[in-house]
Amino acid sequence: MTPARSLLPRRVLGVLALAVLAAAGCASVSAESSSAFSAFSASTLQLRDGADASLGVVQERIRDRYIAEASAGDVAKLESLLLAQPPGDPFGWSSERAPLFLQTARFRDGVRRLNSVLVGYAGALEQMASPALVSPQTYDQLATDLNGNLKAALGSMGVAPPNRELAIFSTVASGSFKAYVQNQQRSTLLKALQENQPAIDDVAQQGAAAVRIAALAYRNEYDLASQKLAQKKAIRELAELDDRFIKELAGLRTLAQSYQMLPAAHRELAAGRGDPASGLPMIRELYENGRELYRLYEQLNADDRRTR
Repeated sequence: MTPARSLLPRRVLGVLALAVLAAAGCASVSAESSSAFSAFSASTLQLRDGADASLGVVQERIRDRYIAEASAGDVAKLESLLLAQPPGDPFGWSSERAPLFLQTARFRDGVRRLNSVLVGYAGALEQMASPALVSPQTYDQLATDLNGNLKAALGSMGVAPPNRELAIFSTVASGSFKAYVQNQQRSTLLKALQENQPAIDDVAQQGAAAVRIAALAYRNEYDLASQKLAQKKAIRELAELDDRFIKELAGLRTLAQSYQMLPAAHRELAAGRGDPASGLPMIRELYENGRELYRLYEQLNADDRRTR
């Protein structure tokens, strides 16, 4: 399996390095904040593509295991492959007992949607911090679209939205964001970021919770498969299953950690400048997590090629 699109070009490493230098230096929005926001944008892109690649190969692995069991004459597994159209959704699908690989497909779609919301948010901030400011009308439409996409993404990830506002651009912060678009005052942008911090905290919490739910589903599937192999005393197959399961969990752990560190990365922007001694450590770590997810994809893909 190969990703649908290549990951970020290597020049993003230069963007991150420049952001570290800028964070320790000048105080203007165009130099300091723009570089930091460019680094944040690069990190969200890396996270989105790395997560999608790793979840894609995991989905294929789980599907192959399911097909092997269904081909052995398991009627229930065969019937679970029959998909229905959800009411009023010509592009959706549903299954009363969706097998794990189909649940993973839905989860993968939700993760990509959620990460695309983060990419859109980071890109909007990067544009706001640059000379090419967005208009108030563009901001309104962007906020509406991203907030709507966020709710759809979490639904695909298996998280029930809480009974409160859930938004990437919060209502509380919208006034300050609009004021910044109009007056371009650095202090107004920092105020908007600080006011929006609770929204980012909430989104990160929901994302991490969804990954933990997925990990439980993977573990249940592993428990059933490993017990069958243990009963058959299929030592080699059980060892290979263990190896795959450990690597799949490693990808989910890295993804969950990425969402958990997202609030701290956002606070580096809201603080107005990085630590001169360490630059933008959480933004950099977020980027490295995206790279780690892609490394896991390559490792899983290589393992699959050796066993086929």
